[in-house]
Amino acid sequence: MQSKSQQLHIPKGIRFSCSECGNCCLQWPVPATTDDFERIESARSKLGGDFPASRDLFRVLNAADSKLSVFSHSLEKRADGKCAFLSEENRCVLHEKVGPEAKPAMCRLFPYTFTGTPDGVFCSVSFASTATLFNQGDLLEQQGELLEQKHDLFSNLFPQLNLDWSYAQVVDGVPLQWSVYREHEAPVLTCLEQESARRADALLFEKTEAFRKLVPPEVNLDNMADFEARPKLIDQVLIKHLLRFYVPVDVFGETSMDFQARAVLEEVIRGSEKVEIIWNSKAIGFGQIFSCDFSDFSDECRDLIRRFLYLRVFSKLYFGPGFNYLSVVAGFHHLITVAVLARLCLKLDLISGLLTREELATQKAFLRMAEHLRCIERRLTVADFSEETIAMLEILLASPRRIERLISLSA
Repeated sequence: MQSKSQQLHIPKGIRFSCSECGNCCLQWPVPATTDDFERIESARSKLGGDFPASRDLFRVLNAADSKLSVFSHSLEKRADGKCAFLSEENRCVLHEKVGPEAKPAMCRLFPYTFTGTPDGVFCSVSFASTATLFNQGDLLEQQGELLEQKHDLFSNLFPQLNLDWSYAQVVDGVPLQWSVYREHEAPVLTCLEQESARRADALLFEKTEAFRKLVPPEVNLDNMADFEARPKLIDQVLIKHLLRFYVPVDVFGETSMDFQARAVLEEVIRGSEKVEIIWNSKAIGFGQIFSCDFSDFSDECRDLIRRFLYLRVFSKLYFGPGFNYLSVVAGFHHLITVAVLARLCLKLDLISGLLTREELATQKAFLRMAEHLRCIERRLTVADFSEETIAMLEILLASPRRIERLISLSA
């Protein structure tokens, strides 16, 4: 019988089947095990064509992180950013000519993710995947056997990944028992499971109130550090820097995995009179953002954000060991802010001329939103926040009033 800690939980209403778009085979190197390396090397005779020598395809890794010690090599990309095994038709040559098991384990695992908890393993799929973005393919609920196989693969790749949820906190310094967390999480998930005409980030903010009520009354969430700076200035500087981190000009070329907390605090302390965001080579002020009407935001874009938030909450990839050890309240508020950023990206597209008002409710706007969210997902995946960054986010994102203002900013 399967133990409670190994029970597999599957999200509702989420679909994925490979769309064969080739997007997951672009730009970023793929970590590979020694078995991957040897298997691909022995399969070279079956591939045909003029493939480079293995020393040109793979780079030897020396992973400092013990959780990554299973990976001995990195499958690098060609000069054009594509995998060497990707054909002109965007098909994996290893898959077609040797078989799916010939591919590196990480390629076979993508886009499935698994989060171990005291209540079992929660599975999800990455929004870096095109099919996930479009919610295409078979329901995950109908893929039980496949998900078990993918989880076995995940467990073999990360045998040391034992997440300890006993240090979960409501806010910094206020512990939270797992059973209490799960009790309060249930209505949040029920809310996000269902399609709604309302904004999912606003709904999530309302549901987070149950967790905020667990905070001792003497804790002032709206000003935990006694900041004297204008609250709206902090909002604007925070959004400006979060956009730089989560939606960089070149997501593949960006090497920083830590949010620059010190730069935020320095700009707040300077007390800038005007904060601007550079978008499409244009300087855009927050007055323009506030005054831009966004009532034509499409149902497809709204549902895309709902699914994103639902999966992040379901898979616990927003707080504690699931995400850089943020507290639950800061984690929820960070997640809401990320959804605000996705909406803001589309608003900035409109203001800067990348979209017209007529295109806002069309497929073009949805595709742009999908690419913005794909970029954000990739950055969330690699984010490795320092203690300084976590401390700043705990303080700035604890404030319910700030989150309400940010939600209104992207309205």
